[in-house]
Amino acid sequence: MNFEVFENLDFPNIKKLYNLCLDNEKNLSLVKNLYSRENRDLQETLNFLIDLDVLKISGNSILVKKNDNFKNFLIDHIILKPKYSLPLKNYLQNYISQENKVINFKPNSGYNILSSSLRNFLISANIVEHNIESDDYKLLDTSQLDKIRKSEYSPEQLDLEIKNQKELGLAAEKLVFEKEKINLLKIDKNLKPDHVSLRDVSAGYDIKSFMMSKGELKEIYIEVKAVSSSNYKFHLSPGEYQKAIQNLENYFIYLLPVDNSIDEKFNYEKILKINNLQSNIFDNKSYWSHESDGFVVFKKN
Repeated sequence: MNFEVFENLDFPNIKKLYNLCLDNEKNLSLVKNLYSRENRDLQETLNFLIDLDVLKISGNSILVKKNDNFKNFLIDHIILKPKYSLPLKNYLQNYISQENKVINFKPNSGYNILSSSLRNFLISANIVEHNIESDDYKLLDTSQLDKIRKSEYSPEQLDLEIKNQKELGLAAEKLVFEKEKINLLKIDKNLKPDHVSLRDVSAGYDIKSFMMSKGELKEIYIEVKAVSSSNYKFHLSPGEYQKAIQNLENYFIYLLPVDNSIDEKFNYEKILKINNLQSNIFDNKSYWSHESDGFVVFKKN
């Protein structure tokens, strides 16, 4: 269950951006400037509203779906998107007893950390409240609960969400691949990158390319990640990690921020290109943090 889709999403920020879009439908640039003066996480908030089809962007113009009750309106659109509604439904089930009564929820520390992004979003929307004394959570707004609990999603809908995520990752790879072709032409017109992941997903990287280092041509391995522009969070598979550690100077992570407001869907100007992951990421604790993914459960022999 991917609770991270709610990371860096704060309800007052979302509402602020929505209202700015209503007031300035012909000027997205102005909306961004006004929002950024007092609010955080512009790109994630904008991506979220576009992803929910609340906003549509055309050049510098914004088409805004209008509704007077913004919270209900937003929840209704979340319900239509399994990407967001499935973790929401899963989380809110914890506030219902076996007798179908609303109860307070006291998660264990592991689940509380795992679901923190969604929990914080719900707190910011005054849907959930933290009771400090009892260290549990109370559901404040039950108006949408039945609607969320009754929502159902077919395997086809879930497959479509998975397909969309794969296509986003592939689009990021293709953009980097095209940029690498241009870069290599400046070195040697006969050099071409190789989009390895199109034929071998076990390679541990996406693209093989080249770079000049101290006057010598060097082969490099590039792993492309589509990321959030606020924290550049990414996941490494075991194969990617091993390839990176075995090729410290030749293995690069390209972190490409997603931007749903432009046709390219990515902001290449903000890309981070990082090699030597051991030194520059895993040992660089002042700038990066890393954690285990979810829970690993197995039977002891």
